Amino acid sequence: MLNVMIIILLIYDLVVAPNLQTSKNLLKEWKTVQKSVSSAAAIDCLSAATLCQELDVVSFPAIRLYQKDRPTTRYRGPRRAAAIEAFVKRALRPSVQDVDGKKLDEFILSDDIVFLLRLQGEDKLLEARFRDFAQEYSDRYSFGITTAKSDLPDGIWCRNSIDQRENNAEDLDDPNSLKNFLKICTTELIPQLTRRNEMTHLSSGRSLVYYLSKSEEGRESYTKALKQVAGRYAEFLQFVTVDSNEYPDMARNLGVRSSGGLAVQNIHNGQVFPFRGDASSPDAIDQFIVAISEGRAQPWDGTFDEELEAHDEL
Repeated sequence: MLNVMIIILLIYDLVVAPNLQTSKNLLKEWKTVQKSVSSAAAIDCLSAATLCQELDVVSFPAIRLYQKDRPTTRYRGPRRAAAIEAFVKRALRPSVQDVDGKKLDEFILSDDIVFLLRLQGEDKLLEARFRDFAQEYSDRYSFGITTAKSDLPDGIWCRNSIDQRENNAEDLDDPNSLKNFLKICTTELIPQLTRRNEMTHLSSGRSLVYYLSKSEEGRESYTKALKQVAGRYAEFLQFVTVDSNEYPDMARNLGVRSSGGLAVQNIHNGQVFPFRGDASSPDAIDQFIVAISEGRAQPWDGTFDEELEAHDEL
């Protein structure tokens, strides 16, 4: 895949977290990365302490990309092979691509999230702002400029292919407009809850709909099925998926099976509503949310029905 001077490293320490399932999963994903990125390598800091000290890595695992005569780039995305490979591909492209009309569709589908500046006249200031914007975030998203003829006015447009959403930037005179626009375009409808983002979601002011599962495939299937429902209630509810391996006590705290399940938590009064139906059914979950809002569903009393463990339906 790659014939340029580029090295991507996975830096980890088996002493810090030797048995964490998340660490094992990442090493498995890394083997997939190594099949397509020949320069990918993994370093165990237990065996290469001096090198890790020189790399100034203070937390594990870490992923770094090195290119000749360019600054080191830290990977911030999901710990999935496809996402890491996409990160490497972005590093090999200019931070902003010139997109002619014939390549417009190809560019739009080239990444999960793309930003496009439409310019039919000369707006040097807007172009300069867009290029600075792209330079800051080009490791995570793709950016392009097109001068193709269009009935639309000059401006910035984005597409989030993950959630099938498109947006146009408004009020570009505001100095914070581009970063606000970035947040609108990149915020997932149903993100996975992690230690890094949990406080953001807990303090969002919206009640939470948790879907817990030990299976990555199960969480992905749920996310695809519930996007429409999550979008409909996005103003009031934040849907999240939870890796039960990472949060082993959360299921019992929410009154659902240890293997997984769904629960709604009202963050304003702390009430929890475990869902006993089919968590793969968008209609059933939709009706459950309506029942809660209308006061027809009773909050969990804190007692745990052990029979749930014996009749695992998920």
